[in-house]
Order: sequence, then structure tokens, then C-alpha cells
Amino acid sequence: MRKRVTMFVSYAHANQELANRFVAQFREFILPSKAYQYHIWRDTDLLVGENWDQEIKQALDKCDLGLLLISASFLGSNYITSVELKQLERKPVIPVLLWPVDFDRHDLKGLQEKQIFRYNKPGFLKPKSYGQCTTKQRVEFMLALFKQVEKRLDKLSF
Repeated sequence: MRKRVTMFVSYAHANQELANRFVAQFREFILPSKAYQYHIWRDTDLLVGENWDQEIKQALDKCDLGLLLISASFLGSNYITSVELKQLERKPVIPVLLWPVDFDRHDLKGLQEKQIFRYNKPGFLKPKSYGQCTTKQRVEFMLALFKQVEKRLDKLSF
């Protein structure tokens, strides 16, 4: 019996196109998991006429962990900082570098204390964000991320 895990995806709307590609590709890797049945919630699940702020806050309350798609736009978002990150302080998070940020000069909103997933392999001068990866590297990125997420969930005893 697979354990159900609900992930709240937090991302900046400025990165919507890349976030859509990321989530679609991530779903491909998590769907056949032996151990976990993943449910991904993101604001694209909102229905017309719903109170979006209320629905987002409810989804944050109900989720098991947050999947944070980090970019400069993410770090600059008042809503992400004041609502999403604040509510996710009480839950495990999986921070993933969607677009490059300056780790020395950007305000990382407390995320500098977390291990942020970036793709690294021999030959890279430095680890890459999802957006910096080639098509082939994005597949490798996702496989490596999937393994890290599963290990983290195992450690959290989900």
C-alpha cells in the first residue's frame, strides 16, 4: 500500500510557463513511485469563482509538504513570503532552484538554511537550476530530484 503525500507547489506567476513544464515532467517521475502516491496541488487547481486566497490557505493547511520552485521572482513575491512561506514554516519543504538566483546578494527569505536542490554532475562548473538545463539534463535533473524527494520522505516516515 503506497502512502499518500500531498505537495503544495509554490512558484511565482512570472515563471508560470517554466513551472508548468517542471510540474508536468516531475509528475512523470513520481507517478510510478513504489512507496508513495503523490497528489500535487497548485493554484491552477482553483475553480472559477472560488476565493483564491482562502483556497490557497486551505491547501497549505492540508498539504504534507511544500515544493518550492525558487527564482528571483519567487523571492520577490510578497504573497509567497507573507502567506505561503509563513504557513509552510511548520511543514517540511523541498526547495528546488527553478531559475538562477544570487545566493550572496538575494534575500533568500530564510531558505539559505535549507538544502536547495540544484543539478550537479562532473563537468559542471557549478550546479544548475532547472531552467539552465538542456532537455537531456532536465530528465537527469528530475530523476535526481525524484530520488532526493523519496529519500526525504522515507526519513520523515510518511
